[in-house]
Amino acid sequence: MSNILKGRVAWIFEDNFDVDLIVGIKNIANTDMQKLMADVMQSYDKDFKTSVRKGDFLVGGSNFGYGHPHPQSMMVIREFGINAIISESFAFPFFRSELASGMALFTCPDVSKKVSRWDELELDLENSALSNLSNSEKLIIDPVPPVVLEIIDAGGIVNYLKAHTS
Repeated sequence: MSNILKGRVAWIFEDNFDVDLIVGIKNIANTDMQKLMADVMQSYDKDFKTSVRKGDFLVGGSNFGYGHPHPQSMMVIREFGINAIISESFAFPFFRSELASGMALFTCPDVSKKVSRWDELELDLENSALSNLSNSEKLIIDPVPPVVLEIIDAGGIVNYLKAHTS
């Protein structure tokens, strides 16, 4: 992973957001990727799937990922090429399962209040800095331990462990 990530804010979720709602509760047991992709964000923005692009960010308020950590919603988010999720805080089961899957997750106080949809962001991991290039706002992300970046770089915990065991 590069030390600098750039992308747009594709969506901003409220506090205590249950990620199952990204594809809808009706799909929490569905494994058909085409169906999941067709239903992504339909309760929020019917044009999401055509307006989001590879490298975009999702932004969340506090306790992002609240609820059961079903994998379907995040499988679809990864399929659309979301670069990372930046949130004020994460629900621990969500954080654990998504980090294990290789999703880049970063914590930043007040981020949901300091950015707007489609703002261009630059995330500097080396300096724990988040710059909103659209409004010149500068924010600080919580420092990320090197091992977490290695897990993300590896594409998840399984690949990380394979690379670090004999």
